[in-house]
Amino acid sequence: MISRGLIYPADLSTLMKCVASVSDPRCIPEAEEAGADLVELRLDLFPTDLSQEQKTCVKRCTLPLIITVRSRQEGGYFRGSPDDWWRLVLPWLTDATLVDVEQDFSMLTPLINDAGVEVIASFHSGRMLIGGELGAIATRLRAYGTPKVVVRPESPIDVLTLCWFTHRTEKPIITSVIGSKYRYTRVMLPLFGSEMAFGYAGQPTAEGQFHVREMRQLVDALME
Repeated sequence: MISRGLIYPADLSTLMKCVASVSDPRCIPEAEEAGADLVELRLDLFPTDLSQEQKTCVKRCTLPLIITVRSRQEGGYFRGSPDDWWRLVLPWLTDATLVDVEQDFSMLTPLINDAGVEVIASFHSGRMLIGGELGAIATRLRAYGTPKVVVRPESPIDVLTLCWFTHRTEKPIITSVIGSKYRYTRVMLPLFGSEMAFGYAGQPTAEGQFHVREMRQLVDALME
């Protein structure tokens, strides 16, 4: 499809996946029922000890799992060292399809790959990246996984810049935004080639998220 000079894949719906991020495994059935394609387990938001019910929900999950430990400096709650990060992730590798790995923990990527698990190489910025920063970050991330670049737009121009970058950059790419002011951008980015759109099931795990059911409906409607 061609529109105003932009060329899109014939069927973006076969490329984009809706992800339900959860802070409690008991929300996995809700994510499955709501039409999620994958479930992200935010381990940095999990209790230290899971109940048997929570463990059972993970084992019974029918969707691919993304394991994420979001650090404090990138908007999460994890404060530990790479060794601490690895100890937290390791028990989940047998259940994981993907692991989200920030740059500070990228040295652990070979161990994840050795377990047969793929990597999302992520970077979260509390500001909008300018100039060549978006491309430079994506290139650096691509060295160890599928790049996920998340920024905080400060204007509609920033939104357009992020959409244009998503469209033009090498694929695969995942892009998203931080914050509520331009939350509609989360729905727009798959139209320009972002491989995943992140919503939530249960309680939001990040500011500005849509429930995955709403995300699924909005994206599907725009792609018709």
